[in-house]
Amino acid sequence: MREQPGSPVLTSVWPTGTASVAAQLSEGGYHDATGTDTALLAPAIARHAIEVFTPPGGVVLDPDCGTGTTIVEALRCGRHAIGLTGQRRWWRLARANVTATKARGVFVDGMVLVLDRRPGTAVAAATAGLIGRIDLLLTTLRRGPAGDLTAALERLNTLLTQYRHLVRPGGYVVVTCAPERHPAGHELLDVPGKITAIGAAVGLAPVARSVALTADVRQHRIRTHATAAERRAVAHAERALGHPIALPTHHTALVFRADPEAGSRATALPVPPLPARRVLPRLGDPARVLSNAA
Repeated sequence: MREQPGSPVLTSVWPTGTASVAAQLSEGGYHDATGTDTALLAPAIARHAIEVFTPPGGVVLDPDCGTGTTIVEALRCGRHAIGLTGQRRWWRLARANVTATKARGVFVDGMVLVLDRRPGTAVAAATAGLIGRIDLLLTTLRRGPAGDLTAALERLNTLLTQYRHLVRPGGYVVVTCAPERHPAGHELLDVPGKITAIGAAVGLAPVARSVALTADVRQHRIRTHATAAERRAVAHAERALGHPIALPTHHTALVFRADPEAGSRATALPVPPLPARRVLPRLGDPARVLSNAA
């Protein structure tokens, strides 16, 4: 099928599903509590994006880094990295993960800061020195404590608006998201389409819509690594709909490039509400810095 001009093209499948997230965290030496961040960006997905979209010695930014998997994988790939988070508990875990990674012999710079974008704050000062120097802004769509998907999209809109000017001309922005079902009808929602619209609205040029696998094939059978929460959600949907539903086998990765001309005109725009119900034919397509991670 021919794509519409300017729309992202499904260009690749990322081989990131050979191990469960729990196994990735264990093998990577992450803090035991890292997995409590249910919205974390899987280390394998972060690593693939970093290796593909940044040069050695490049700079990676995650403006909503959670427990810091993006920052750790960037350091392990030989990239400098900075993570921002608005939650102190995530800051503590991210800092612990980054510090442990550096202790194992990583010699690039990495830090995690608590969000406060007011002029004169440490985050504002740190990011001001990074204007046009970020090679990759990499993050994942995160629901807030209330689990509101529309609020999560609004937050992503704000973050991309505030930090896309840090990305160098021709640099990349990658946003990942998990399949999302309507809470009442259980149909899959076109969240990737919403993210694409947000990126375009803030002056980013859509490049690709890729599949980041969270499952692998063994002996001609698909082996999914769905979490307990994902399995419960699918079981609930099966009971409501009366027929089997496949477990999720991938996340979607939306890839953009920085457009400097559009970026100078970018402002935060309201995110259109998600449809009440939509049937899709296939599976989901600081006031201060508490510390630098030493």
